[in-house]
Amino acid sequence: MNRERKKIVPGDIIGLLMCVVFVPIIVVNLILIVNSYRNPDELPGVFGVKPAVVLSGSMEPAIETGDLILLRDTDPLALEKGDVICYLSSGKAVTHRIVGITAGEDGRPRYVTQGDANNAEDRLPVTPDQVQGIWLGARIGGLGNVLLFMQTATGMLLFVICPLILFILWDIWRRHKLDKEEAARTALLEAELEALKAERSRADSEKK
Repeated sequence: MNRERKKIVPGDIIGLLMCVVFVPIIVVNLILIVNSYRNPDELPGVFGVKPAVVLSGSMEPAIETGDLILLRDTDPLALEKGDVICYLSSGKAVTHRIVGITAGEDGRPRYVTQGDANNAEDRLPVTPDQVQGIWLGARIGGLGNVLLFMQTATGMLLFVICPLILFILWDIWRRHKLDKEEAARTALLEAELEALKAERSRADSEKK
């Protein structure tokens, strides 16, 4: 017996796209926003991974301007020469390579950093408390500019509020569609029941 295949309608495709694409974007954005407010002195992250936007070409060609890079939380005391780290300097995130390690007056390490494309080392050594994470080696070209746009009022409207409204509207439409289908099935069953009653009534009349 051949089973009737369910017809795929545009609404189902839209709903799938909403769940697969927009919902994760909304969730990740909300988590990053909440974390940024909870810890304003740290880069926000999700499950130990922090996205960072590169604003200069100091690490070219390894990392280019506008790239989105992924950082991993790490023990600052375990860093080694050659590691690419992201640290905060005057409230700004800087991603440079460790070219030397010295000891501070407190006995803790100080990291001498330099951009691969720069001719000189950074002016001040980096303390362990400034380190935000170590670069995982992954980068997505140009996506950093998109994230910067998403942090603006217009970006929040397009990437968070609008998808949320669309998701709510789609859910309302889906529920309305399911209610109509259920009502149609109920009406069909009631019609079949009435037909059976009428047929039984005729059969009883003929017997009499």
